[in-house]
Amino acid sequence: MLARVPAVVTLGVGAGASGVASRPVWFGDEGRPAFGWFHSPPDGLAVGGAVICPPLAFNLFHAHYALRLLAERLAASGFCALRLDYDGTGDSAGGNDDPGRTEAWVATVRSALRLVRQSGVDNVGLVGMRFGATLAAQAATSDERVDQVVLWDPCASGRSFLREQRAISTITLGSPAESPDGSVEIPGTLYDASTADDIEAVSIAKCALPLARRVLVLTRADRPVHRSLLNPALASEEFAHEQAVGQAEFMDRYPPVQELPHEAITGIVGWLGAGAGDEKVVVQVPEEGGPRQVEQGWGGSRTVEEPVSVPPVGLFGILTYNHDVRAPGAPAALFLNVANQHHVGPNRLWVELARQWAGAGIRSLRLDLSGLGDSPDRQGASGRWECFKPEAFEDVADAAQWLSPDDPSNVVLVGLCSGGYQALEGALVLRARGVVAINPFGSFDPAEFRAGLPLDPRRRVLLPAPEPEDARLEDARLDEAWRAGIVGTGGRSGSGRWLSELVRQGTDTLLVCGDAELRAARRGITAARLQRLSRTGGLRLEHVAGLQHDLFIADQRRLVTRLVTEHVLSRFSVPHLRTISGSPWAAALVE
Repeated sequence: MLARVPAVVTLGVGAGASGVASRPVWFGDEGRPAFGWFHSPPDGLAVGGAVICPPLAFNLFHAHYALRLLAERLAASGFCALRLDYDGTGDSAGGNDDPGRTEAWVATVRSALRLVRQSGVDNVGLVGMRFGATLAAQAATSDERVDQVVLWDPCASGRSFLREQRAISTITLGSPAESPDGSVEIPGTLYDASTADDIEAVSIAKCALPLARRVLVLTRADRPVHRSLLNPALASEEFAHEQAVGQAEFMDRYPPVQELPHEAITGIVGWLGAGAGDEKVVVQVPEEGGPRQVEQGWGGSRTVEEPVSVPPVGLFGILTYNHDVRAPGAPAALFLNVANQHHVGPNRLWVELARQWAGAGIRSLRLDLSGLGDSPDRQGASGRWECFKPEAFEDVADAAQWLSPDDPSNVVLVGLCSGGYQALEGALVLRARGVVAINPFGSFDPAEFRAGLPLDPRRRVLLPAPEPEDARLEDARLDEAWRAGIVGTGGRSGSGRWLSELVRQGTDTLLVCGDAELRAARRGITAARLQRLSRTGGLRLEHVAGLQHDLFIADQRRLVTRLVTEHVLSRFSVPHLRTISGSPWAAALVE
């Protein structure tokens, strides 16, 4: 097992956050820990505390980095700030299918309030976004000691939250509006009937008032506001209603055009500061999060997760392993960010895979690349996050060296979209044991081009954008066109070259592609060449017809999970576990 990494302390990268100490922590139930980040002021003195309640489902992946900036700005302004992952979400123990979800989520908020108060701060507030604001209101009602509350673009009720998300699923993904079993599917998440009923029962209008001494409600100018959010009785002393500036550009856009809500963050920090007073207390920073059991595996084995810092930059990651199962010589899995999202992966898929694979003896590191998620920026940039940066090459190399110091090539790189692209590039550089690329996205304008620099020579998977006439050609005609030289690769290497190189160097390669992604991956390589590469056993190209790019659809997500797990465990897990009747690994290999 790897040596324990010293205390994980990162420096804030947000504007005005210089010197802020940030520490990963476990809190709540010892047997079912919740995960969070504790941010403390540079001088160790606080005027107040704040618990930050994130949104649920896909809203969370949009909001994670902005909430990190908010916490760092609050700490720089003299607050202790705790960001949390609700029970069964993010890096916390548990799963989405567990019973009693809303009760468990509110309980996580209450545990977070206790942790901040234990640090010596008594006047603690809550900041919640979207359905996180709805949960914050529930926690404030049951706590009765919350000093200030900020409801940032709140959902007035769980019913309105599900209605909005279900409409998005129906319009954009073609999901049915109703399910026969009462379950509700929203982008990236499926709630069973019981959980959906519990969510719909939550409402700010049903909360006992006042929620706190001071309450600030931030709503969007482009949407109607429910009357329950405009009730001055929400606060015992001071109620304010203002515009959630920049929320449309922040929540309704996807990378790379999504904009961080800096103005809203500045306003929230200022409003909380105005109500905190001048008295300061010495902060007792909670113990840094170390290895913690998050799940009991098959046969009583223990799955452990550990927050780690990868040198020399201090990239953040979560190491997952099983305390009782080892696979000597097996590669470790290295999971990479999806676009601007953090290390939990698409719709939390990296968490689920890492914990499942740990039971088969495979260690995993879920890594935040430079400037993404909870990692510092290798170049020291602040207030902006970006994928496809050249620094990712160093990030992957550093992580592989840390994860497998005796042989950095003994890793399996895993990624989707931009992470799939970087996994392929990293596998070429490292000569990795394996790579799993799901819907890899390799056609983009690299950051160095935008900076007026030449293409980084390490980029070998980068493909030109398809020409309009290419997109009209069917696969058979594309094969003919490539043979005749009609369709080229724009002067850059096509997939024929890098795929051949991966196979030739011995990297076990699995590509899982939807329709559009398959066409992109096949640019520059004929069907005959693909067949020859596949026959070597080093390449497996799985075409899943109709596969949605981000794996927002539950059935497709389950299919990809089963396919990827079968592939990885059949090649790299503890051999004898594959034959144990009744084990989850045996089931994965035969489904």
